[in-house]
Amino acid sequence: MRLPQILVPLRHRDFRLLWTGQTVSSFGNNVNKVALPFQLLVLGASPWQLGIAVAINIGTIVALVLVGGAIADRVPRRRLILASDLVGGITVSAVAVLSATAQLRIEHLYAAAVSLGVASAFLDPAYNAIVADLVPPDVLRAGNALRLLGRSVARIAGPTVGGLAFALAGPSLAFGFDALTFFFSFATLLLAHPPRRGPMPTASIVRDIRDGFGYVFSVRWLWTTTIYFMIVNIAYAGQTGVMTPLLVRDELRGDAAVYGVISAAYGVGTIVASIVVAQLAAHRPGLVLYGFELLAAVSVLGMGLFPNLAAVVVLMAVCGAALASSTVIWQALIQRNVPERMLGRVSSIDLLGNSLINPVAPIAAAAFVTAIGPASTFVAAGGYALVLAAIGVIVTPLRHLREGTPPAQASDIATSRP
Repeated sequence: MRLPQILVPLRHRDFRLLWTGQTVSSFGNNVNKVALPFQLLVLGASPWQLGIAVAINIGTIVALVLVGGAIADRVPRRRLILASDLVGGITVSAVAVLSATAQLRIEHLYAAAVSLGVASAFLDPAYNAIVADLVPPDVLRAGNALRLLGRSVARIAGPTVGGLAFALAGPSLAFGFDALTFFFSFATLLLAHPPRRGPMPTASIVRDIRDGFGYVFSVRWLWTTTIYFMIVNIAYAGQTGVMTPLLVRDELRGDAAVYGVISAAYGVGTIVASIVVAQLAAHRPGLVLYGFELLAAVSVLGMGLFPNLAAVVVLMAVCGAALASSTVIWQALIQRNVPERMLGRVSSIDLLGNSLINPVAPIAAAAFVTAIGPASTFVAAGGYALVLAAIGVIVTPLRHLREGTPPAQASDIATSRP
């Protein structure tokens, strides 16, 4: 019996184990994402303090992700993911205990944001790179789509469970559940045995990072798209922890359960995206990527123009589908066209580009919400992203890159055009 294309990567045992553990962990993270902002509000946090909590986490990732990428090209990527899961599990366990014993303070959550940022800085480049070690090139897009599907299911179920757990038993239960999912992911990956890679780099970490940047800036479609994501993500980075919770509270007059429903809608959109993109035959994947970016920007704009629950739920689903689709296409382009020995470093530079401005975004979102309100902040963010995506469609060198272009030719395309 022929499997649907999106399920083909599950034939590979080690990918199946990795995917199972990370999907469960993602479920726990989405439970946490609902509990965290409302736990901060219970502790009396201001909009600024909500923004600071998100900014600390992102700032830690930005500070360390290049080191994480270089190490992902030096040590077994499985070992790096295991260590990150262990750090995450211990950190969230401590938060759960402090919350349950009424000893939790805002400062504790700031410290946890640092610890979880460290874990993510090492896990994310290793996870992005290890997929190419576990599945063949012809199913890379399906592998990324399946990763997206797992995260999408988690994005739906996690906020729903998180909102209910918060309402029924308080945040400590949500944090405790997240900790258990970290440990489950750790135990699952212990069973995996990815193939050994070739000789690891022997130069210094600094030299490895410099070589990674040298490669990225020699390939035009890589560095231009990375810079685009860096600039446009300021429109999205403040939504989860600042803009959306305050839109729920101030415009929709809702609570954590309503926030969970809206977050789940985003997950529904990403599920649709994961199934569709796995089957998509995109001869010009770069243009399709920017088309999805335009759709995401319009959705954010619409949430500000029509701040009622039904419209926000629908538009959040469309936004999720659009952003997830562009991400899957982009990850497959990197994994297919970047040499395996550079994947960890290129993935970390891509993550850095995605995150570099993001520590500013929650603070900027808090400032805008304070000045003009959450609905108008969504309008401003959507308009900003729409202009950037429109420029990207016109000028991106990705428009010259065709599906299935050999890596050497992909580099030539990107560097031979003005």
